[in-house]
Amino acid sequence: MLNKKTFEHPFLNKATRKNLFSNKKRLRNLLALGCFILLFLATGIFFKNLTLAQSEEAELNKKGAEQLRAELNAQIEELTKQIEHYRGIVREIQSQSKSLEREISLLDNQIKTFELEIRRINLVLSEIEAEITQTQQRIKEIEQQSQDEKIVLAELIREIYKFDNYSLLEIILTKEKLSDFFIEIKSLENLQWGIKKSLNEIRALKKELEEKQKNLEDQKNEMIGLRAVQETQKYSIEKKKRERKKILEETRGQEYLYQRLIASKQADVNTIRSKLYVLQGMGGSLKFEEALNIAEFASSVTGVRAALLLAILSRESGLGKNVGTGTWRTDMNPKDHSAYLSICERLGFNPDLMPVSKKAWYGWGGAMGPAQFLPRTWLAYENRIAAITGHNPPNPWDITDAFVATALYLANAGAGAQTYEAEWRAAMIYLAGSNWKKPYLRFYGDQVMDLAAEFQEQINLIKQSAVK
Repeated sequence: MLNKKTFEHPFLNKATRKNLFSNKKRLRNLLALGCFILLFLATGIFFKNLTLAQSEEAELNKKGAEQLRAELNAQIEELTKQIEHYRGIVREIQSQSKSLEREISLLDNQIKTFELEIRRINLVLSEIEAEITQTQQRIKEIEQQSQDEKIVLAELIREIYKFDNYSLLEIILTKEKLSDFFIEIKSLENLQWGIKKSLNEIRALKKELEEKQKNLEDQKNEMIGLRAVQETQKYSIEKKKRERKKILEETRGQEYLYQRLIASKQADVNTIRSKLYVLQGMGGSLKFEEALNIAEFASSVTGVRAALLLAILSRESGLGKNVGTGTWRTDMNPKDHSAYLSICERLGFNPDLMPVSKKAWYGWGGAMGPAQFLPRTWLAYENRIAAITGHNPPNPWDITDAFVATALYLANAGAGAQTYEAEWRAAMIYLAGSNWKKPYLRFYGDQVMDLAAEFQEQINLIKQSAVK
């Protein structure tokens, strides 16, 4: 082994000792560099093996999750077919003449549809829970990969720091051969390349982590929304059951008593005219006939049925328990702030005193008035509303402006065709925008169309009474 005493041996001259000492330094440098390269390679192999093991485990988990989701999807598709079957029966029954048998059958099939909807929602919830579990697992994997990359990065930086302690001239002068110098330069380049690769990997992992975190929040919000829909469906089932029970109690199962009950309700047109039509977001209510007159005005200029307008605005108020209870500072998307302030300024309103909707499960609040338009959407329709109502600027909290805005939006969504399918689709778009095709939201379109049918009957009675 080379040591200090070796170089002080009496048989070695000064030049030989100097040459040996220089070789010793080079040997140490080469040994140190070799050790680092071996360490770097070993570390890379270790992390690679660790990553492979983690990947294999993740792949098994992924296959299990995918199999579960495939099974859930198959069940959801089967339930969807059953729901569509019952919805078809309901549509067919609704087209029949009113009778006690028809009414009971209609209620029974509506109850069955709602029960199947709840079962489907449970399956969708299970599917989302599986997705959340998979997303959380991937988040853990990304965090571990990021930590591994940071360890490698720290080691690389330490080695680069060692090289930085020597000038280029010092490195050249310590080399016996020019090839040794280039070997070390190549090693330095490899280190720098490793740092760049590691940094890029960390950035990519960070971006993927942020995306997964956002997806996770979206999935959790969707779960909250589904549970809210589920509660709505349960309420609808109980309501239909109460209706069924009341009809049977009032008619004692006799057809003639049912027809007498229908006749008595139809005869009281004055009650229909004067009943209150309550709208949230405007701070009051008006008589049904007054609301009908405004709806017919909006219908005349847009081609959207008055009954559908009344149903949409009524349903919005019914669903909108949070309508008018929020504040723009807390509940409104900051992207809408400037539009909202502009609307209030031009109307001369104090923005802190105007009612807007609170945040809901599906996103930001901040919707204005009975039509529940968001500020930026309202601005997009403002000129067309003003051209029809003559209100310039139009007021989201004004009943006439709200009806016209709703009619314009529904007309853009195709409701002017006045077919069941076109109106149902427009109602869904009014609720959910681009998400209107989601199966678990179908209840909204169904309920709007049921309500529109009820309003149409009342409108027909008022019109028939006016002719007489």
